[in-house]
Amino acid sequence: MRNRFVMAALVALCACPAASFARVWVGGDVGVTGGALAGTSPIGVYGGLSTRSFPVGLELGYQFLSANPANIGLFTASALYRAPLPRIRGLHFLARLGLASIHSDRNAFIRNSTRPIIGAGVSYRVMRRWDLRAEYDVIIDPRIAGGPKQNADELLVGMTYQFAMR
Repeated sequence: MRNRFVMAALVALCACPAASFARVWVGGDVGVTGGALAGTSPIGVYGGLSTRSFPVGLELGYQFLSANPANIGLFTASALYRAPLPRIRGLHFLARLGLASIHSDRNAFIRNSTRPIIGAGVSYRVMRRWDLRAEYDVIIDPRIAGGPKQNADELLVGMTYQFAMR
């Protein structure tokens, strides 16, 4: 059920803003984790929108983190700041602030919870509408079952497609 909600939200996010002032993107990423989520392998999709005149947009994403014997899902909703770095054409600085909703099935080492997420990264335009993106995110205290309070960190690399709006 939750996966259907995430996919519907990503489709709506991309389909709704037909106005000329919108910037819309979708993408996917893979990465490595540490801290509270060490030993999981994130594979994710995301989509977002912003106006062309304001550098902060809304991004929604979903990551699947495989961990034996459980499956963990991570839904994120965050504000994404994107600013060009003036010395290198096509290079942008990224900053993220938002919420991460963690859910797991039976026997997982992590409790279902909603926690703050912060992050920073860069994106580089490799082709007209394609960006390569690298990001480091931290989930604040994701509530490990029976363990100490510890943040979870992720290092993610992915590709983003920018839709052409008029």
